[in-house]
Amino acid sequence: MENIRLALNIDIRGTVISIIIQKVCVIMNTLIQKLIDKLEEAPSREFKIVVMPHFCIDNFIEYGGSYESFIEMFGKIAKQGGGNLTISQTFHMGGKAANCASALASLGIQTYLVARTNELGLKLMEYFTKEKNMDLTHVGALGKLAYTTTIELEGANVMISDPGSLSKFGPDYLSEEDIKLIREADIVYISDWGLNEKGTELAQYVFGFAKENKGCKTFFDPGDPSPKREREKEDIARLKQDVFDKGLVDIISLNLDELRRYGDLEYLRKVARVDLHTYRYARCYFKVEETEKIPTFNVTPKRLTGAGDAWNAGDIYGKVLESTPEESLLLANANAAYYISNSESRHPQRQDLIEFLKDKLTI
Repeated sequence: MENIRLALNIDIRGTVISIIIQKVCVIMNTLIQKLIDKLEEAPSREFKIVVMPHFCIDNFIEYGGSYESFIEMFGKIAKQGGGNLTISQTFHMGGKAANCASALASLGIQTYLVARTNELGLKLMEYFTKEKNMDLTHVGALGKLAYTTTIELEGANVMISDPGSLSKFGPDYLSEEDIKLIREADIVYISDWGLNEKGTELAQYVFGFAKENKGCKTFFDPGDPSPKREREKEDIARLKQDVFDKGLVDIISLNLDELRRYGDLEYLRKVARVDLHTYRYARCYFKVEETEKIPTFNVTPKRLTGAGDAWNAGDIYGKVLESTPEESLLLANANAAYYISNSESRHPQRQDLIEFLKDKLTI
């Protein structure tokens, strides 16, 4: 009798789980189809999106093995007094702002990058964006080129960065033409507060001008605060006081570690819409409202670096399409999934996303 009861309980639990999975599939199918319908229509009007201030040159060391094996290999070379490691490497345009601008331009949105580099950096930027709808007239060439070397390990990336001009990119770097552009923008995006010694001043100044345009939305991706080192807590406290508490940020994009370090969820959701992204799901929190977890897509990643920037571009594009928070998160997940699984590390165009989403519809 006990065996019969156990078998019945297992059967009932299995049935309940099956019903739940079916309901989730129906909900996701409906959400995906709504997003496909919106993507198949052109945006209702022209948008002007301004992104700043990080551009760099990325050098990817494509090791792919474990952290332990890399350290062992590295240690052997160092202990013998030096030597050469032969590992495949690639050269790309990088920086959160530049990557996000590139992804938005691929989706057909007029995007303006405000950044500072040197003449070589500007030439490289022109080369990498020559087929994209990106305006580079607000990129200054009198600064210092930023570099990032990324060691791609199994399940993790280690980035070694020289932030160049980004490290001191404050309001004094902006021209009158830049300010005029910001005042006319529909969406203004600022990245890399963590790498910028003047990040709080820049966010307060730029978002303040942006908010003079009542229809403008401000999007903030502060990034990893680790470069602040011993100043981290003090600088974050000032960021809260001068930027968050003044209502200057509409949307803040964070991963789980950043959410913990920039302030607890209950505080942040009171001052901005928190768009949280993890490798398993994305979720939106704003005041007393929140979405369900929107699962990420199951793809085989070819590269992880830049996934967050592609995600941000999809999230911003959701605003362009006047999407619901759930649709925006789904779009962000799709944009990032396409990018990391593309063998050429190419940002998707609108039709690419449509086809990608159609493939994810379950029958």
